[in-house]
Parts: sequence; C-alpha cells; structure tokens
Amino acid sequence: MANVQSILDQKGSTVISIGPDDALSHALLKLTEHKIGALLVLNEQGDIKGILSERDIIRHFSKRLEHLNTGSIKVREVMTTGVTYVKPHQSSEDCLQLMTAGRFRHLPVVDGEKVIGMISIGDVVKAALEERDFQIGELEHYITNAY
Repeated sequence: MANVQSILDQKGSTVISIGPDDALSHALLKLTEHKIGALLVLNEQGDIKGILSERDIIRHFSKRLEHLNTGSIKVREVMTTGVTYVKPHQSSEDCLQLMTAGRFRHLPVVDGEKVIGMISIGDVVKAALEERDFQIGELEHYITNAY
C-alpha cells in the first residue's frame, strides 16, 4: 500500500500557502492561478494556522451575500482552523479514512514541525488506482507464466 511519502515523491512537495491576515481576494487569485482547491494558511514561522478551501469561501459568502468585497475580508475570517494533517509514513488508507470521516479533500503533510507538502483526495485515489493496476499486472504475469 502506498504511503504519504510515496505520493509526495510522485506529485512533488510544493505547498501553496497564504497568511491569515492576507486579503481573501489574494487567496482567490492564488487558487485560480495554481488551479487548486485549497491553500494552507501559515504564519511567518511556517506554523499551520488553518486551511482555506473553496468550500470555506462558498460557505462564507452564502451567509453574507450582501458583503462580496473580497479585498476587505481577511483569510482568518474564512479559513478552517484545527487542521487535520498526516505524517509521511502514514498509509494512503489512513488518508482516505481521515478525509472520509472529516468530509474534506486536502491534507497537509507534516514531518516533525515542518510542513513538507499537501495531498488531495485526487492524489490518494490516483495512488490507489496505480497500485491496483500494478497488482493486476503481477497477477496476470503469474497466471500466464506459471507453467
């Protein structure tokens, strides 16, 4: 079974982040520019303060339709706090269970005190499908070359 580190090795460990006091408009630009669904919210020391997802933004505006000036809204007003994260040694199965139970699609990867990457549900599913394809190939090889 794939672990978080193997997923990061394949995908890369670039973390797109934003500060809690940055304007929401800046966050929207980053999400669009990088074609991603979530930003990790880090303080100046690199500590996780929250995560800002598309869902958080939609939830915020659905409650405040009259207030759409994203330049005056701070990320901290919209982000999710209490972020669940994983360690590099954890399995993709662990990730799927956390994501399913928590109903979220992004997990920061932390090694010690340092953020070393972020994985999405798409990354985990891709790893699971590749593992399945490998196992099928091994079984086919075994069956056709058994004699």
